[in-house]
Amino acid sequence: MTVRLISIVFLLLPGLVSADSLEPLKTALAKRAERQTVSVNVKQTKKIPALTQDIVTRGHLWLVPGQSFRWQLGDPLVQGAVYDGTKVHLTDESGKTTAFDPDDRRVKPLLLMLGIGESASFDNIQQAFSAGGTNVVDEHFVVSLVPKGRLQRVIQSMVMQINTRTAFPERIEWTQKDGTVIVTEFSPPVFDKKLPADIFDAARASYPWK
Repeated sequence: MTVRLISIVFLLLPGLVSADSLEPLKTALAKRAERQTVSVNVKQTKKIPALTQDIVTRGHLWLVPGQSFRWQLGDPLVQGAVYDGTKVHLTDESGKTTAFDPDDRRVKPLLLMLGIGESASFDNIQQAFSAGGTNVVDEHFVVSLVPKGRLQRVIQSMVMQINTRTAFPERIEWTQKDGTVIVTEFSPPVFDKKLPADIFDAARASYPWK
């Protein structure tokens, strides 16, 4: 689905990475903010310590960078999330929807991944994470990040691979405190395509994406 994670050595110790080595991340965030819309297929793999087999789910992401998104996994729906600019609305496979404030630690990792909110700016990412290592191979930039503060209660580490040509993630891997590893892979995105008017309607549990 995407270029696999580039092999790099991560020291995972704070303060070892210079600001210059994070310049590709800063540039990618700035370029992404210039896009009007993003539409992209996703594949999520969950590796849960108590289970012998990985849980693999495919879905789609519709995004207005910095403003709103619809994140949908499974057909029929397994998990959905809609941010309408005010609240993050999470929907489970039973159809139950719960609203959260963007600063809630249960939804903040998703907002960070998608570049939503002030906390997802380059300066705030530097405040929220320590960089443990970086690597660049051709048009692929990889950075490992270790959380600080309250995020440490949920996340142990994050590894992000960004395509520097499209300025969009190719692969993001979260390791949670309970040992669960969540890998999200992104297909090549479609940019600046007009989205349906109701795509960010939280009352709509799912949206056709195949």
